[in-house]
Amino acid sequence: MKNARTLFFVLLFLPVFAISQSADCVTAKDICKKESLHIRNPKGEGKDNREADFMNCFMNGDNFGQAEENSTWIKFEIKEGGTFTFTITPDEKNDDIDFVVFRLPEDGNCARKQVVRCMAAGDRGEEAHSSRCMGSTGLRSGELDSSADAGCSDNNDNTWLAPLKTVKGEKYVLLVSNVSGPRGFWISFGGSAKLPCEEKKPPIAAKPPKKEKEPVTLPKTEPKKEIAQTPPPTVVKPEQIQGRTVEVGETLKIKNRKIKVTIWDSQIEDGDVVTIYLGDKVVLGKHRLTTKPEEFEFELPEGVKEHYLTVFADDFGRSEPNTAAIIINDGVKEQRIDLTAGRKKQESVKIITE
Repeated sequence: MKNARTLFFVLLFLPVFAISQSADCVTAKDICKKESLHIRNPKGEGKDNREADFMNCFMNGDNFGQAEENSTWIKFEIKEGGTFTFTITPDEKNDDIDFVVFRLPEDGNCARKQVVRCMAAGDRGEEAHSSRCMGSTGLRSGELDSSADAGCSDNNDNTWLAPLKTVKGEKYVLLVSNVSGPRGFWISFGGSAKLPCEEKKPPIAAKPPKKEKEPVTLPKTEPKKEIAQTPPPTVVKPEQIQGRTVEVGETLKIKNRKIKVTIWDSQIEDGDVVTIYLGDKVVLGKHRLTTKPEEFEFELPEGVKEHYLTVFADDFGRSEPNTAAIIINDGVKEQRIDLTAGRKKQESVKIITE
């Protein structure tokens, strides 16, 4: 009888233990491929109940910015860039499910996670049973918003946000909270991005080999006289722009002077306006950042090896600082950086042409 009681006790608490292992960012459930998962009876906020405080889209809710309630954390890494979506379907049709998506730094440190999507929409009372802000939620194609505040007062409020635009090597963690109670949900993942355990795309058919050209005999020429070569000029890093200090954060090496620069708001779309400088010259003036990436082409000055690209904050929107994600494509490879612009200093990236 004693053994039976012991077994019953272990089985009784096993589901709670299993869920508690993914109730914090540091113990988030890793997923290796896009599949469907069923999370049973998430309960509580884990050991660290302050790791999702002061979330912007939750500030007008009952919890005053606290996003964790019956929480589950799920972590994933991007193997091949593209769009990333997911759908959360509560076990109870009228449950209010909220979520926050964070991008993690390269080392996966949860203490330095950044909000990229924030969903707090919901409803209460009799209207909750038929509300557009209750039930299934997630990221889906066709949506443009990166954030939804608590409640359901705006005409365009719903439970869906825009897909993530991901790049190879990025790491993310998703917090899912069942505000209605400790009940479970299904979650399925989609989009064109690939996770580490997913199959590679089929190889592209090889092109037929090119015919070898016949060797050409060139006429003999007189040897050229050697001319003393002067080293190419370099651009001095701007120390200040409009009274704000410029600080170089990263250095990139590129092959071509013609580059494509893709820029978007790396966190929450809140009205950020920026100007992009190359050295001390404006190449993109007063551009409003959104979560939709926009591409621009620039040509770096000839004869110069070192260039400095700086993001300057013209308008901080609803909150500081301005946070811009940038991809620089030189036709050979894409390189991503994140630049921050504040009231006292602006971040710059040093670009070296090889």
